[in-house]
Amino acid sequence: MLISADSHLLDPPHLWQRWLPARYRDRAPQLVEDVHGGHAWRYAGTREPEPIGLAGLPGRPADRLRPSGVRYDEIRPGTYDGAARLADQDADGVAAEVIFPSARPLGHFLDDPDPDFVRAGVAAYNRFVVEEFCAAAPTRLFPVAQLPTTGVEDCRRTLSACADRGFVAAVLPSWPTGGDHLDAASAPFWAQAQEIGLPICMHVGFRSRQERLLLRELHERRLDDDLTSIRLQPADPRQVPRPLEYHHRAPNFGVSLGRAAAVLSDLLLSGLFDTYPRLRIGLIETWIGWLPRALEAVDDIWRRNRYLRRIPLRQPPSAYWHTNMAASFLDDRAGVHTRHAIGVDSMMWSTDYPHFGTFWPRSREVAEITLAGVPEDERARILAGNCLRFYGLTDRIGAT
Repeated sequence: MLISADSHLLDPPHLWQRWLPARYRDRAPQLVEDVHGGHAWRYAGTREPEPIGLAGLPGRPADRLRPSGVRYDEIRPGTYDGAARLADQDADGVAAEVIFPSARPLGHFLDDPDPDFVRAGVAAYNRFVVEEFCAAAPTRLFPVAQLPTTGVEDCRRTLSACADRGFVAAVLPSWPTGGDHLDAASAPFWAQAQEIGLPICMHVGFRSRQERLLLRELHERRLDDDLTSIRLQPADPRQVPRPLEYHHRAPNFGVSLGRAAAVLSDLLLSGLFDTYPRLRIGLIETWIGWLPRALEAVDDIWRRNRYLRRIPLRQPPSAYWHTNMAASFLDDRAGVHTRHAIGVDSMMWSTDYPHFGTFWPRSREVAEITLAGVPEDERARILAGNCLRFYGLTDRIGAT
């Protein structure tokens, strides 16, 4: 059995007009045409409208991708319609998916300086994903709630509103305070998360509210080119300069991995899991091959500094990773090779469908290659069992 611990969706054309309160619709993401006559979403904080091709044409070879010039009537309906998603799951050999929000459409709201607009966008998405998209197949599509960037009380209210509505987790876009570090002010949120029993996840794109607002301002003032680009000057003046541009232009492995490592260190060294021992936290789409060294590092920090820096943990930090945390991956062979150092029960396979990184419709084939030589009982846990346990899906998933 294959169960994806991290999948996504493309905004359906009606999403914001149907689910966002009327007073905010003129500020919602707008569906427009791209330069080649295809459909694109205009999100705040992006340079140009984002064409739908990369998220609407999963399975295309890299050299045949057509990001722009693609319209909704050309793409796979399963990318944006819950009922149609089942055919895509079947084609991929996937029994079920956990559906996470996508960064750019939600960033349109999360990065906005108006807290009311942030809350409205978060609430609209949460209603859509649980009442429409996942409701079309409740035993095969499992929604993750989006949490806001506007502080602890808003996070608590949102989490409370999600309880008993079918959500299987909630994703934090920043620390609960909206700040840039984990601190005691977040305690009411963690207590509520443990009481409700929903796992809390950190997905790629984790950053403080202050950083989000700053990046939005830089974009609007057109200053971000100077701060996020390195331009190489060619030795030969006849050569055309080729820019290396980070963050908003191309995926950056180091930025994503660095944030994941910092989040992991804060969580394991904070004493959070001594205070809330039933709390479950997931690092989603952060890869896993780096984890063995990270766990060694936090244990070393603790051994050397636990008295000097007063780090009063009941166990070495890595112990909390194995009891309270898990991470998702797609085809991380380095992680599979070091799976016993990571902990087989802390690894969750995913497809990232329909995003650019997905292997659809070859997920089963790629999983076979990635896990070649892994014993069957371990394969079963990595490909499905750990996801069932972490998200509490055992009694909810349909017969396969």
